[in-house]
Amino acid sequence: MKKLLFTHGFSMFLFVLMPFTALMAERVTVTTSPQNAKIYLNGVLMGSGKLLVTVPKKECVTVEIRLDGYVQETRTYCNKKGMTSPPRNEYIQLQVDESISATFQTDIANNEILINVKTTKSREEAWQQVVSTVLGKFDVLENNDEKAGYIRTSWNGTPFASNTVRVRLIVKQASEDPLTYKVKFVSEESGKRGTPFNADEQYRPFNRILKRYDGFIEELTTKLKN
Repeated sequence: MKKLLFTHGFSMFLFVLMPFTALMAERVTVTTSPQNAKIYLNGVLMGSGKLLVTVPKKECVTVEIRLDGYVQETRTYCNKKGMTSPPRNEYIQLQVDESISATFQTDIANNEILINVKTTKSREEAWQQVVSTVLGKFDVLENNDEKAGYIRTSWNGTPFASNTVRVRLIVKQASEDPLTYKVKFVSEESGKRGTPFNADEQYRPFNRILKRYDGFIEELTTKLKN
């Protein structure tokens, strides 16, 4: 900032000259809900809850509002000729991410869990208990090989507002004596709404499992060990 002093006759005037680019900038006050939502400006964390965003002349800036458990919101403000001017104020309320509220984080996601079968239980009886327990949660078995002791369910997908989650269960016999099984929940997400459940290339591992499967491992373990 520069200060220039001018005199004219007996009068004195003080002018404060701001940089030209600053005078031409637009400013937006962004307020978030929840108040602890983090505000990123062009990918850089700038604060949370409220931020005064400056949009330089002939430029655009991107604001992202992020908070765990909520759907991210993104706004782009431009200060360019022919484009809509940024608002002076913008209130951004995040929506709850249902793919988080409907799931729980767990170490059993995408990891094999070893279950030992009671030594006095026959292989046939144990297998019947495995199949019946799996069918209690999954409608379709894509592969059911009693001789090999192997089950794989079809993908069971759930679409959310901003994500798609798919889950399948794999059970395989680990050893004959002692009789043991390995159980694995394969849980994946696409990060997008409406992703086809068979679009393998669009999914990535998800370290959470849908709440409707909570307690499955404990149930199967109890049946096989008693």
